Amino acid sequence: MNLKINRSFEKIILFPLFLSVSFSICYWAIAKYDVYSDYRACGDAYSYIKMSRMEYKDVPRPYRYRILMPSIVYLLNKNLKIEGFLSKYYEDVDKKTIQLNFGIINILAITFTAFLLYYYCLHLAFTKWESLVGAFLYFTSFFVVTYYSVPMVDSLASFFVMACFYSILKNKSLGLFFAFLLGVFTKESTFFIILLIILVDRNIFSKRLFACLPGVFAYILFVRIFPAGEGENIFSIALNVNTLKQYLQSYTQSLNFYTVIEYIQTFMFLWALFFYALYKVKKPVFLKRSLWLMLFPFFVSPVVGASAVGRVAFYLFPIVIPLSLLALRDFLGVDAGVKSDMLR
Repeated sequence: MNLKINRSFEKIILFPLFLSVSFSICYWAIAKYDVYSDYRACGDAYSYIKMSRMEYKDVPRPYRYRILMPSIVYLLNKNLKIEGFLSKYYEDVDKKTIQLNFGIINILAITFTAFLLYYYCLHLAFTKWESLVGAFLYFTSFFVVTYYSVPMVDSLASFFVMACFYSILKNKSLGLFFAFLLGVFTKESTFFIILLIILVDRNIFSKRLFACLPGVFAYILFVRIFPAGEGENIFSIALNVNTLKQYLQSYTQSLNFYTVIEYIQTFMFLWALFFYALYKVKKPVFLKRSLWLMLFPFFVSPVVGASAVGRVAFYLFPIVIPLSLLALRDFLGVDAGVKSDMLR
């Protein structure tokens, strides 16, 4: 009984803590940044804002298939009436209703992602203090601070990716079913979870893989019946040789120092910790089997382009952050469990 009380108290403390950090990260983008006057800071936002008004005309693919988060914002716009309980002078709330509603989803998505990451690390045999550090490494990552706070879908996509990792680790097929299904309609990057399952299960007929199939079929069906627009989706690129050649040509021409920066800033110094742990530290079986997934961004880079490769690579944070924690544990040279006892 005491153990259950302790766990409940832990969640009661952690959730508001993570929520306050998420709010601090998102506040500037919600209140101070005027997305309407400068789309250059987040070019994709233009499409998502249009979709949140149910205006799909001229929204190019693949943005038009990322319907979940704009649809939630649409419902908030219609029902929440946030300008009704905030002063109209508060950060120009009457002009930023959509921006504020995207902000609400971003805050909650970042909070729940960190929350799941904390328990994911615990199940990988990290201590509570190490798991807490892992959550804050996520909070302070470049792409969380830069892109997850603006009117885009990446924060929610990150949550569903984390939920998939957690469900696979805990062998929760139902959780995986919902996380994958909702994830692919948030952002198609979620499809790499299929590769993760194959690597972890070493079997293409596993129960967890079957849990993802409804999401795959639902997405394909949706792409087929949804009104066509400009641009390409991942299937049209992969299945069309000429289109794929064009993307490869475009990518090789754009390969430059900026691409290198995109990769480096994804995890910054965590890359050094990751590679140290990769070769020097004993790793949990789940992480060892997942490591081949680190090649995924290199294969999709020609499709997503040099400017977006960092955002794709960041979805691998459930691998990089735990390995970084292992490296930190090794560098600090103090057993985390002993240190934890000393702090009591």
